[in-house]
Amino acid sequence: MSTSTVDHAEIAKRFQEFTDVFKGKPYQRQKSALEQQLLDFLATLSPPKDTSSCTSDDIIRFLISKDKSGRTVLHSQSCSKVDCNCPTRLAAGSVDSLLGKLRAIFNKLGRLHDSNPVAHPRIKEYLKFVREEQAGKAIVPTQAVPLFFVKFSKLINFLRGSITASGHLSSVDKYILVRDTTFFVVDFFTGNRASDLGRLLANQVFRLKDRKGFLLKFTLTKTVRGDSARPFILEPFRATEVCPVSWIQYYLSVCRLLAIELAGGYLFRTTDRRKVVSSRPFIGSAVNNRLRKHLADAKIDSGETPHSFRLGLSNTLNMMGCSPDEISRYVGWRGNSMVSHYTQMSSVAGSSPVAKRLLSDTEPLHKTPTSHPSNLQCIF
Repeated sequence: MSTSTVDHAEIAKRFQEFTDVFKGKPYQRQKSALEQQLLDFLATLSPPKDTSSCTSDDIIRFLISKDKSGRTVLHSQSCSKVDCNCPTRLAAGSVDSLLGKLRAIFNKLGRLHDSNPVAHPRIKEYLKFVREEQAGKAIVPTQAVPLFFVKFSKLINFLRGSITASGHLSSVDKYILVRDTTFFVVDFFTGNRASDLGRLLANQVFRLKDRKGFLLKFTLTKTVRGDSARPFILEPFRATEVCPVSWIQYYLSVCRLLAIELAGGYLFRTTDRRKVVSSRPFIGSAVNNRLRKHLADAKIDSGETPHSFRLGLSNTLNMMGCSPDEISRYVGWRGNSMVSHYTQMSSVAGSSPVAKRLLSDTEPLHKTPTSHPSNLQCIF
């Protein structure tokens, strides 16, 4: 091959695209952040260390230092569990996950096999210690607080008011408000993981030709990969203030008005430090932070997370009389075991006649029709 035929500029451009996508993946970002945290911790030791001199005991000390951010409370037998000062720890599953990332970090740095401090038997002993300690305290993994339809409606109505009063905000701040609201509405009605919805591409959203609505074609989720897809149709909901179809239409019109180009990228985008809409997907801590902010601003925060939408929807469908098979088909679960897991509601929520009465005016969400490809139209 002649060197004159090699387009190095095009190669560099393509290579940069690969690098940006690779670095932008949630796992890679988490691993990079964890590596920096480890470096910062090692620098505080006496004498200071780095990843080349890090030992298994240093790894254990690093994990112990992260216990302060844990949410698993180890109650003593005499604890009343009310305003207690019992210690918090990282959950055993979180410790195991961190160890997996740390092992990958050292492998990448060239510390393979026995030279990898995470491969030392002491690490297994520490993980066993954590598991046995939490098992001995009868720790039950906590489930997200469900966000039910009534509270969901309050949140969206609060955000609608914020959008109406957003005249003084910058274009990017207006976009963020509309993006957040639309994302939350679609997330509630689809029952998707927030990370899966955040990775939805704009060219995977289609208008229905024969009726008002949209088809979302999820191809990159925790359970869907490659050529397979999970299509989901959103149709108008009679409570117009939370209608997912209306909110998607509004979101698209706002993006056009603000000259935000969605074609070829993710449907929902984050913003960078310069207050510019980026090409990165709206996922992870960005979604969680925005949700917590809005709930706090609306004075209705009870500790909900993005997972609360999924939990609230599955319980809502259950309270409306949908069968486990219908809920599984609607949310896209492969079996009914997930339905049992997600519908383990608190006795307060499950026995509340008020909740059922308030839900009596909602449409039967479990009816999700299919659509022929010829009935679809790309939104761009």
